[in-house]
Amino acid sequence: QLTSLDKSKQWYQRRVRGVNYNQLHGLPASLEFCESLEGLYAHGNQIEFLSTALCRIPKLAYLGVGRNNIKFLPENIGQLVNLKEAWLNDNHIRHIPESLFELINLKVLWMSHNQLTSLDKRVGHLSNLTDLSVSRNRLTTIPPQLANCTNLRVLQLNENKLVALPKSLSALHSLEELWLNGNAVKEIPEGLYMLSNMRKPV
Repeated sequence: QLTSLDKSKQWYQRRVRGVNYNQLHGLPASLEFCESLEGLYAHGNQIEFLSTALCRIPKLAYLGVGRNNIKFLPENIGQLVNLKEAWLNDNHIRHIPESLFELINLKVLWMSHNQLTSLDKRVGHLSNLTDLSVSRNRLTTIPPQLANCTNLRVLQLNENKLVALPKSLSALHSLEELWLNGNAVKEIPEGLYMLSNMRKPV
């Protein structure tokens, strides 16, 4: 199993690199020089942090670092302007940096099983988002501005501490799946039952 990354020239010329399920404790800052890298997958390691240099990989579109020990995301993550999918699940993340909500090309944001206590209203800026999972966190509320993500198809809110949902979510006309189990929601907005594309019932 790998404990560090090969720094050969061939490594840095790859478009996709997968180092899943090894013993990596971090990703080298020199990754910012991987000008061709579009996909980086390092699930199931022992990574404790992501360097700011990682956020300067110019073409990175797919980032998968689920099942690690990450507690913080770099404040400059918004520099990954080409990012389409961010798989950050099963870590110890407590806060989403403001700059992440500037990633207008982001389609998939998977942050299930972390330690989030709130979801910033700026999530509504992610207008191209199709899949959002914040299940298994510590959320007590969902911002009404989430309704601005009108391309959402999958929304996982299950296993949090929610007691209510904003009525504005009824505007998510593309929604196909809404996961709510494991909360204490007493009343579901009537409009959610009327969404024509819903495959998984509320």
